[in-house]
Amino acid sequence: MPKLEIKRKTELSRKEAGERLIMIGRALVAGSEVELKTGDDSIEVVVADRLRWELEIEVDGDETEIEIEISWHDDPVAETSSVATPKPKSAPKPAPAKTARRPRARKTTAK
Repeated sequence: MPKLEIKRKTELSRKEAGERLIMIGRALVAGSEVELKTGDDSIEVVVADRLRWELEIEVDGDETEIEIEISWHDDPVAETSSVATPKPKSAPKPAPAKTARRPRARKTTAK
């Protein structure tokens, strides 16, 4: 499958940025299909049930940067369930337990 990457940088008001984050959040809560819009472009992606979330906050002088990264693998459950899994072999019989040796009796000589 070819790699697809779309990058858009724009300047927004705090309210506009918040509205975009809310839109993404609502789409994630509503179902697995999320439509992302930026300007005249839009793309629809199918999001897995389990995600990796990464949050990075960087303060450098007078500039603050917050990065939120959400990533996932495409439906790993469907892939593993379609592959036949071999039945496990019966467990090998355990080796017999070693018995502790009795201490040998010492011969004593009478004096």
